Amino acid sequence: MNGVEYRIAHESDLPAITAFVDFWLAGRGLADRIPGSAHDYFVPAGRHLKYVTKYVTLIALLDNCIIGWSVKTHLGVLIHLLVAGTFRHRGIGSELLRRHDPISIRSKMDQAAGNPAEFYEKLGYTRSADRARGKKQNIEIFVKS
Repeated sequence: MNGVEYRIAHESDLPAITAFVDFWLAGRGLADRIPGSAHDYFVPAGRHLKYVTKYVTLIALLDNCIIGWSVKTHLGVLIHLLVAGTFRHRGIGSELLRRHDPISIRSKMDQAAGNPAEFYEKLGYTRSADRARGKKQNIEIFVKS
């Protein structure tokens, strides 16, 4: 998508990142019935600080507003990738994934916003043979094909 800036997030971006993630994942957009908003996950502010200072956190911006966010651990595992519901299907998630180039992806599969498996598979990742992980057995691992 033209006009989108991709960059590594800084500590000064934390308020905007927290607001973005809360709006799309913690249900803040549901009251307004905005497509793509869900009540799937909550990321505490302290965890965002860890992501920005210890991991690689990328943000996608359009007109200085965050429209995408992704996090890769120091071990090369993508643990978050989120694109604003109003900007999905425009290549933003694909570009965030390409820029991170993770060795594997850890993804929650029972998301109200949709199952991301097809997205990751289309971009060259396959489900690991390991069984699902997590307390609810809802975390899948994808590896490069």
